[in-house]
Amino acid sequence: MGNIFAIKCTNCGYKREFYIGIGMMYSPDRVISDDLETGLLQQLIKSKKTQAFVKNLLHEKAGMMRDDYGHVLYRCNRCGEFYDRFFYHIDYIEGSFEPEFKCPKCKKLLNEFESKEDEIKIALSKYSCPKCGKKSLQKDIESMGCWD
Repeated sequence: MGNIFAIKCTNCGYKREFYIGIGMMYSPDRVISDDLETGLLQQLIKSKKTQAFVKNLLHEKAGMMRDDYGHVLYRCNRCGEFYDRFFYHIDYIEGSFEPEFKCPKCKKLLNEFESKEDEIKIALSKYSCPKCGKKSLQKDIESMGCWD
């Protein structure tokens, strides 16, 4: 079961909610089916170009997706904004592939943020709020929960 959590700024009221991990509907046979068109992965990959590339890796290059896939928290080092994105890793004969995500605001490559809840809490204190620039980010306890 995935986790829902939010971060907030105690200075300016900035707040973002994130869905992290995977739910029960993310079983391997649902994420990748024999026909990539009907699998959940098709919905999770937004770019048509990347969808075609992944389909080629899985079907033509005998690629195998690792089982550590799921929604992960990312942060832009330029503007400081946070995003959740679906991470996956595919191994194939010639190498491996992991998606890269760009910030929708400034087009800079996003970096994976801490993934464990305790690490997120500690890490938030090191970063400034994307809205006001103050180091006043914290987990919003009221918005925590689970998702499927």
